Parts: sequence; structure tokens; C-alpha cells
Amino acid sequence: MVPDPGSASTVVRTSVGLQKAAERDPEKLHLTPENVAALGAALPRAEDTTADPDSPTGRSKRRAGRKGKHRPRRVRKAKERSNRAVWSVIPAGHRPARHIVRWLRSIQELAEFQLARKDLKANIWRFANAVAQCPGFDPASMTIMPIWQRLQERFGFPSKSISNYFRRLRDWGVLAVVATGRTAKFTPKSSGRTENEAAIYVLLEKAEDQGVEKSSVPVPTRAVNNPPHARAGESSNPQMDAASPQPSLKRAAQRREVNHQLHNRTEPLWDPNATTDATTKRERRETERLASLELQFRSFPLQRISTAHVAAICRPFFRAGWTIKDILHAIDWRPNTDAKYHHDGAHGVGNTGAWLKFRLGKWVRHDGGLYRSPSQKREAERSQRAAETRAAAERRERALAERSSYTPPTVPWRERVTRIRQAQLADKQPVGQAISL
Repeated sequence: MVPDPGSASTVVRTSVGLQKAAERDPEKLHLTPENVAALGAALPRAEDTTADPDSPTGRSKRRAGRKGKHRPRRVRKAKERSNRAVWSVIPAGHRPARHIVRWLRSIQELAEFQLARKDLKANIWRFANAVAQCPGFDPASMTIMPIWQRLQERFGFPSKSISNYFRRLRDWGVLAVVATGRTAKFTPKSSGRTENEAAIYVLLEKAEDQGVEKSSVPVPTRAVNNPPHARAGESSNPQMDAASPQPSLKRAAQRREVNHQLHNRTEPLWDPNATTDATTKRERRETERLASLELQFRSFPLQRISTAHVAAICRPFFRAGWTIKDILHAIDWRPNTDAKYHHDGAHGVGNTGAWLKFRLGKWVRHDGGLYRSPSQKREAERSQRAAETRAAAERRERALAERSSYTPPTVPWRERVTRIRQAQLADKQPVGQAISL
């Protein structure tokens, strides 16, 4: 059997023989193609480094094969605040905050923050201010290094709450992780560091639209008195030339949330002719929310307030059997009359919730009950007409039954009248008295 020249045993024997020959007489070692191939095959190849646990290739393959997951490597300490590391984690439509105060204000303008529960808003706002006061802030890269131990000891946040608040801020797009935290146990020995490394975050804000035209004329914020006799035909009372006040952040967030849900509406969220009857409290709340959202879709002024606000005002009417079309009718028409309001809520209404409550309040009686809705009136009229039709049919059937059961008399009427008259004369009754037939 001829040995394979490419086998491992043949290569080893060839290389060992060449080394011994070189030791005895170096001049006898000729660089022939066979000798060069044998020496090259004896050298360790790149594929064989997987057996070495200290080789980088072996470590990367071992990490990649660990349950199919690959954890990203932490940014080096010297480059964790560089522009390349920071901008590589910034999502589209965002940029590093220009100032830490602007970053705090951007959190208040978020729809998720404004529509959150009251206690959650207070906790998130306190946590954001605590993060802003942490050491390790770099204004050049707008990165910060919050330490969990400081947040726990100084501000009293539990570790689980800190994790939840960081996750929520990342989901809202106001924070991004540049470098993850790492304990000293997992720090590479080649770095020479034995201390723990805190996580590095970058403060984010939404990128502004550059196409917005801005005026350079300052807006006065104080009252302006007209000089005397400047305009004889006008009064010289103080006039406010300041711009109209901006709506609150919560109202703007509510409007964005409502518009987002209404723009994604592909079909009616609730039947406008159906009531919101439900068996359980959870189902009733959900049906009232969907009915209120559909009501906002059909009435443009109601889109200025939240769906929960509309549901709270319309809840007594929903539970009294009113439909969406009934509430739309009550908003535009006065009760028990054909009089329609001269204006709607699209213009000149500052508090939409109070306007809606006032319009629907006209349909509440003095005893606290509600007037019948238009659909309930139509249903009552339909039931009344059906009852009248049924009563008329019963009367006709009764009349037909009486006619069918009537038996005509056998004695002619002339003979009966003659007998009655004779009986009256026999009793000495006046002849002109009415005769009962």
C-alpha cells in the first residue's frame, strides 16, 4: 500500500527527516518543490487555530456558537465617547441634545410621557432629573455615565425601577446606549484595568425640520400703551399685542395620539347605530372607548381632547342606551325642539371638554334623568304604530267574528212592530213613545 503524500503521518515523517538531514549536513538540504511543500504542510494553518482557546478566531467561533447568540462587544474605553461611537447608535430622525435642559424639555413634549399615568409621570420626571445630575457628563458628545449605586443611595430608586425607567426612556427615543456596563470580572486582562465600567448613554432629541420659516421679529410679551392722540378714533386702553398662548403639552400629546389612531382607521371602530351594552366592566369600558373614538372621528372638534375625556363625558349617555348618532344629534340640536345651534365647536371654542359637557347637559332633566334620545323616540313611535296596527287588526277580527256568528230573526220586522204596538195599547201606553226593537 502506497502511503498518501498528503496524510498527516507522511507529512510529519517527511518534516522530521528533513530536519535531521539539515542538522547532519545543512548543504544536503535542497529547496526542492517537494521539500518546500512538506515544510509548509507541517506548519500550523489558520483552520487549526480553533483548537487554541486563546486565539481570537477560536473565541469568536466559540461565542457565535453559544446558543446562537452573539453579544456585541463593548466599545473601548478610549473611544467610548468618540463621534463614531456616538453617532453609530443614534436612530434616524434624532440627534444629540444641544443642552441638558433641552433634553429635559423634550421629555415633557413626548406624547407617551403626557399620556402616562400621573404617578408614572412623576417618577419618570424625577428619574430624568436624577440622571441629569449624575457625574460623568460630557457636553461635547452629550454622553452621560449614570451609576446605579448613586441612583439607589442618593435618590432612593430600587434597582428594578432603574432598569424599567432606563428601558422606557430608550423606547421613547430620548436615550441610546453607546457602551454597555461591565464588571471587573469580564474586563479583558490585556487592558490592565480591574475596576467596574459603567454604561455610557447619549442624550437624544428629535431633529428639527429645517424647512420651517422663522421670523426674526421679536414678539412682545407685555402690554403696549398707545401714545395719547395717536389714533383719535380708537381708545387708548392698553392692548395686548402678544401672540396667542400655545396649547399645553398634554393637549398636544392627546391630539397626536387621537390623530394617530384615527389615521390608521380602516373601518368603523363601533357601529354608530348600536349601543354599548356589555356584560362585564372591562368589556363595557372597552366598548365605550371605541364608541368615543368613533365619535371623535365623526366630530372634528372632539379630536382636540383625549378619548378618555370624551368617554368620561358621554358615559352616562352610553349607559342610558344612547348611540353615537344620538350624541352627534344632541351636540348640534336642542332637546324637544327643532332648533339647531348657530355655531359648532370648530371655531371660537377654547375648552372643548366644557363645550361638549354644556351641549349634552341640555339633554339632562331637572330630576337628573336624561331625555329620550332620537333613536329611542323613533323606537317608541315605531312600537306605538305597531301596537295601533295590532289593535286595529284585532278589532277587525272581532267584528268579523261577530258578523259571522249573527243569526237573522225568522219573524219579519213589520209583524214585530205590530205586536209591540198592540202590547203598548194593551198596557195603556202612549202611542208616540219610543218602541224598542
